[in-house]
Amino acid sequence: MIKLVIDPGHGGKDPGAVGNGLKEKELCLHLGKLVAEKLSAYEVEVTLTRTSDIDLDLDVRCDIANNMQADYFCSIHINAGGGTGFESYTYINSSSNTEKLRDIVHSIVAGYYKSAGFTDRGKKRANFAVLRDTEMPAVLLENLFIDNRNDANKLKDTIFLDGLAGVIASGLVNALGIPLKNQQSWDPAGEIDKLKADGLIKSEHKSGDPVMWGEFAAVINRLRGATNM
Repeated sequence: MIKLVIDPGHGGKDPGAVGNGLKEKELCLHLGKLVAEKLSAYEVEVTLTRTSDIDLDLDVRCDIANNMQADYFCSIHINAGGGTGFESYTYINSSSNTEKLRDIVHSIVAGYYKSAGFTDRGKKRANFAVLRDTEMPAVLLENLFIDNRNDANKLKDTIFLDGLAGVIASGLVNALGIPLKNQQSWDPAGEIDKLKADGLIKSEHKSGDPVMWGEFAAVINRLRGATNM
């Protein structure tokens, strides 16, 4: 099973960036927990570097991931400095595989921001400790700017944050190829057999055959008839 570490930035005496009545450490923890919750439906072992408002040194965060031999590390942050939008980071000397995984995560998360009218600030590299000292592919996500009023208003929107957590989880799922729990393989021929057994179709069909509107309507009407009995 894939081992994934979610790292909510800052915490304890380190509030991170502060602005517009918000603290980065609180937003990071909230988002991290939401992402972990979204991933609970998937075949993945998720570990949060912190689950409460505690001090946690950067080397400890890296040790958590390294000691458990995690497959991927995702650090969640909120930006500051007068800008707007979303950006992601990998280490300055990251591998091609790390870049490939980041590209997938970034594309999905950036798409969510674009649909909400925010700027994609791009894919960047930096010498951040949690990217440098982790022994597995790692990404750091900078989600909006806490000192920008428009960005901050979105960070106060619980529906927006829930959606953001969903796309971060989706990005990780797609990048790492994480399957759903108890996912059953699809058997098209078996599905056709079920329709025949229930009397919803009468003629022979192969799974690749096109469906005519008349046939489709007949199936629906037979189903409606059974429902109304």
